[in-house]
Amino acid sequence: MHRRTRWNIISAPSPGQAVLLLSTLLTMHLAAGDAVSGVSAYRITSPDSLFSGTYADGQLHDYMLENDRIAVLISDIGHTEYNALSGGNLLDAGSSDDRVDTVAEFYTYFDDDWPRQAVYTSITIIDDGSGGGPAAIRVTGTDSQDSALTVVTIYSLGDGDAALRVTTSLQNTGGTHYANFELGDAFNWGECRKWAPGFGFAVSGTTSEAWLAGAAAVSYGYVSPLGEVWGPHGSYWSDLNCVAVDLGPGDDAEYSRHFVVGAADVASVATVIHETIGAPVGALRCTVTSAASGDPLPSATIDAFDDSELVYLQMLTNLSGLGATTLPPGSWRLVTSASGHLPDETWISSVEDDTTFVEIALDIDGEIPAIGDTLTILRRPLLNIPAIVSPGDTLRIDCAANPGTAGWMAELRYASLALPMTVLSAVYNPGTTWWQLDVLIPDVPLYELYDLHVSADGEIDDLSWNAVRVIPAVKDDYYFIHITDTHLPTHLYVDDPASETDSTSMIDLREVIGDINLINPEFVLLTGDLVNEGELEDYLYRRYYTRSQRLLAELQVPVYLTAGNHDLGGWVQTPPPAGTARRDWWRFYGWPRLDDPPADAPWRTQDYSFDYGPVHFVGLEAYDNYDLWREEIYGETSFISSQLQWLQDDLNAATGSTSRVLFYHYDFKHELNLNALGVDMALWGHIHGNSGDIHAHPYDLGTDNTSRGNRAYRLVRVSGGVLTPTATVWAGSAGEKLRAEFTPANDGSHDEVTAQVTNELGEAFEHSRLRFLMPNTGADIVVDGGTLQQVHEMDSLLVCYVGVEIAPHSSQMVTVSLGPTAIAAGEDSPLALGHVESLPNPFSSATTLRYSLPRTQRIRLAVYDATGRELAVLAEEVEQAGEHVVRWAGRDDTGRALPSGVYFSRLEAAGRTITRKLVLTR
Repeated sequence: MHRRTRWNIISAPSPGQAVLLLSTLLTMHLAAGDAVSGVSAYRITSPDSLFSGTYADGQLHDYMLENDRIAVLISDIGHTEYNALSGGNLLDAGSSDDRVDTVAEFYTYFDDDWPRQAVYTSITIIDDGSGGGPAAIRVTGTDSQDSALTVVTIYSLGDGDAALRVTTSLQNTGGTHYANFELGDAFNWGECRKWAPGFGFAVSGTTSEAWLAGAAAVSYGYVSPLGEVWGPHGSYWSDLNCVAVDLGPGDDAEYSRHFVVGAADVASVATVIHETIGAPVGALRCTVTSAASGDPLPSATIDAFDDSELVYLQMLTNLSGLGATTLPPGSWRLVTSASGHLPDETWISSVEDDTTFVEIALDIDGEIPAIGDTLTILRRPLLNIPAIVSPGDTLRIDCAANPGTAGWMAELRYASLALPMTVLSAVYNPGTTWWQLDVLIPDVPLYELYDLHVSADGEIDDLSWNAVRVIPAVKDDYYFIHITDTHLPTHLYVDDPASETDSTSMIDLREVIGDINLINPEFVLLTGDLVNEGELEDYLYRRYYTRSQRLLAELQVPVYLTAGNHDLGGWVQTPPPAGTARRDWWRFYGWPRLDDPPADAPWRTQDYSFDYGPVHFVGLEAYDNYDLWREEIYGETSFISSQLQWLQDDLNAATGSTSRVLFYHYDFKHELNLNALGVDMALWGHIHGNSGDIHAHPYDLGTDNTSRGNRAYRLVRVSGGVLTPTATVWAGSAGEKLRAEFTPANDGSHDEVTAQVTNELGEAFEHSRLRFLMPNTGADIVVDGGTLQQVHEMDSLLVCYVGVEIAPHSSQMVTVSLGPTAIAAGEDSPLALGHVESLPNPFSSATTLRYSLPRTQRIRLAVYDATGRELAVLAEEVEQAGEHVVRWAGRDDTGRALPSGVYFSRLEAAGRTITRKLVLTR
């Protein structure tokens, strides 16, 4: 078995911040009148507020404590549960977003005289949370065996807390003296599996541990912050004791504990409990993938064993293959398993206030299948040499297939969309040995980065990821980004034993990709040294190219890639034969015909060019020929003479270009004279630093690398074909310099989601974009702080693309909500949100749009198709306060009658937008 674990440690700001990184804040919108934002305590009057799940037995008129993260239900006094002598006990708990409960019963428990407990006789809301402090509910009663023992328990919950604080006080008003009187709680776990650190699941006997947890659809934890929890555990019940007191006549005692609610693993509970008890911890983030495919493995289990070889906790990975928790300082053995894969283990060290990143790739339990996209048919456009087109454009597709191939078909794919393209022509060129297909780009329901699928008769079929970006039109003002020297997956070489377990470069690039996807450039130029050792794809199952390819596919914008010396040169001391690196590049990123070029395409290097508006871009291959493969052709370093001739010919043909940009890894022999070539900008890397003057034309700029924690990138603005480069910026050691944090979870289940966008960089990003996932309810889409650009309908889900201008050194909020939005009393709203309607809708000939304004202001009302393309402007002027009516006859600004379909009206005023879906049926 080959170990695939890769890890490293980088510093994190603090334990509290690490916990925040690992926690997802969720919000539940309750029925009107039930709960407010923040935290609340209220009596349940609607069944919508109750829980679901096998053991969810709450009833109307029970009581709820709730914040954005958890909800806990306390039974009404008249609601008596099995084995509980009275109500007033915590009956149900779950996360606020889904309200699933799997704990059967919980109640205040005394001594070891089963089932001695509190018998509560009254329940009161003592703080509903409206004052800004914790919400609290108090229950009062007596001991079930001695009514002279009065009992008061207060359940309290703070805003944003994931733990319910339970405080019980007793007063002995009688004459009995109780020595070593145990105070605690009893759990009937139901479907939950008990878990104690060092003991694992299905705890039996007696334990003495700092905390205990249960895991099922929702996990629960229980902790006394002042001491250890001890007690006996059976197959269903746990009798947990927090403290033993000496309680004489007239004495009183008080004890507190926390009940924690987490996700479907113990790790989420452990993270909160560590914070609750103030334990020193380091953060741990694990990514689990299949070594064969690179795909994430959801629901993989990661058991953390301490240095005594006892299981401390267990993580479950999410849909992205991510598991996260916190661990006390020390050595930990991680054992990872997933269905259909061989288990894997590795040791890590948890360091206080540090974050440990671990990438774990599990081998298939059986024969290893084919991996990666090895480019069987498609040759261009590709993931690494994409195309940017608009509807109505003709796209040239190059394919490698036999001359007699017939029945060519092509389509664009994105998520569930499959858009056939008309094949205008299909011609085989014997001089290049490639087919050239000209296809027509159709009208698209979504402007996005599409996969390209081609097929033909004879079982010919191929798919290239992220190969075609469809845009409404070429922009005159835009920016693109330059990155270089990613050195995936690690900057360590194969002769270093640590190279097998290190994947720091993957983590670095993923943080840069996160910034890029938010910044939303038109494209990215990546100038080589993509991988650290090009010949390690198959050697020792390292899969360097497979992993790099899958990571690049996480970019939501096109990436144009050129090769560098680490990609192509090979290493003399590495066992794979000379030429392996270059052949692997052709296999995953390019053109195998370069091995033996045909007459009409005689070049031995992979060079290409493309145009975006009046700017001509040229990507050149550059390398050190370390393994001296075909030295008579490639020499020691690039560029070779035929390559330079190709470059000159290509530039000579670009006569209509306003500006010309070269991008390549490095000019090893200083052969490129930018002035002589008529080039306006050169972008390159290799030196792992910045070079050049951003104010001196022609711009000759080297950009710092993304690996070894540098995480650098450079923005270049273009206006009217004029290039303006900016200074290099860095994503930050933990990717924290530019970030968007969503509350509640951006998962498509909430009617309102807010993104806090923070930019600690000194650079503005005016074309940034956020994707909000919202339920498809047919309600208005209201955007505050951004501009709704387009909407993708996916059955029950809406993907709302929101444009936002991000200023330097700024923090701003962007909110998307559905339906009417309440305006706080006294708030000066730019729009009377919720009072926007169109009647009739659907409509066949015309519809009337009505809206109201609270004050005189400038508005803009326009109609768009589902891709965000503006069709008609209905109003654009300063309007008086009051109601306004506009009629739309289903035509665009040219008077053309629009076909049946879904359209959107967008009303904009004072930075806020309201979008309404319109259905036209001819």
